[in-house]
Amino acid sequence: MEQALVVYASETGFTQRFALDIAQALHCELIDVQFVTTADLQKRKLIIYGGHLVGEKVLGLKAFYREFHQSLPDQLIVFGSGIIRREQVAIKQIKLQYQNRCVMPIDFYYLQGQPKLSQMNLFRRIQTSLALKQLGASHCPAIHETIQPLLRAVVRLLDQAKL
Repeated sequence: MEQALVVYASETGFTQRFALDIAQALHCELIDVQFVTTADLQKRKLIIYGGHLVGEKVLGLKAFYREFHQSLPDQLIVFGSGIIRREQVAIKQIKLQYQNRCVMPIDFYYLQGQPKLSQMNLFRRIQTSLALKQLGASHCPAIHETIQPLLRAVVRLLDQAKL
């Protein structure tokens, strides 16, 4: 699907797993935000940006938008990944916050998951283990279930763009 592009920022591989599954489901290209260019963005109808959610901020989104806002298509979907339970995330507030800062409409999705501790360095592994215990985030939905609302939104937006 040349119409969509998944761009992600990931320090530990946690967000990258979500981005990879989204790109595979949509059969579209996937690019780490460090390597994205203006040319990558200009030929798309939809950009999906993902980063880890810290508080009410998606890591890397502000810098990405500041650098590339003139090259972005009319449609931007943003996802924040994390281990916090979905019901504890102020999804509507986050969406409204980004819509107020950006010129274009933004759809926001929170993707809760379970990180792979074995892929992290020792410091991150300890930090994440403590956070998981503190949050009680022992059960997370499977990634393919978690990304379904986002995938449906992509299909809907691309169908509208064809009209």
